[in-house]
Amino acid sequence: MFSGRKTEEAIREDIRAADRAVGEAMQALSADDVQSARKALSAAPRTHYADMGWKVGLATAMIELKAGKRRAGLQRLVTICGRLDDTSLSRDDKNYLKLYALYRGTEASKTGRAPTELRDMVEDFRFDHTLVSPILRKDFPLKHVEDNEDGPPPPPPPPPLSVG
Repeated sequence: MFSGRKTEEAIREDIRAADRAVGEAMQALSADDVQSARKALSAAPRTHYADMGWKVGLATAMIELKAGKRRAGLQRLVTICGRLDDTSLSRDDKNYLKLYALYRGTEASKTGRAPTELRDMVEDFRFDHTLVSPILRKDFPLKHVEDNEDGPPPPPPPPPLSVG
């Protein structure tokens, strides 16, 4: 009678909670607050890899890289990217995440080159950026965008030329 499995609703709630935890952790990382990121990610419930475990693993890798644990972080990136085919993500989402891992791996490496395993996964693929999930692009942006609040406003347009 008792199967030991969670109900579907409990599984969905765990997935939502893990997704929120990853979002909070990635926001903390973008503010260079590694401790807050760790704390936020520790609140994530354990989920199956294909459901949300890949996302928690990717956020964990980013925390490790930000904390200075290059080798562990890069190895985790390689492992996560190698198992993305186990998920139900679209091909464009998977390729986007592999490119994200390559960029972060390149930034974290001492030589300025990502590990060979990451480069091999990313070689010769294309994806349509518009088909990538907006949630992925928000949590895992390819480029670091800095807010430019101090910039002057753009100059006014020139007056129309009068003929005559």
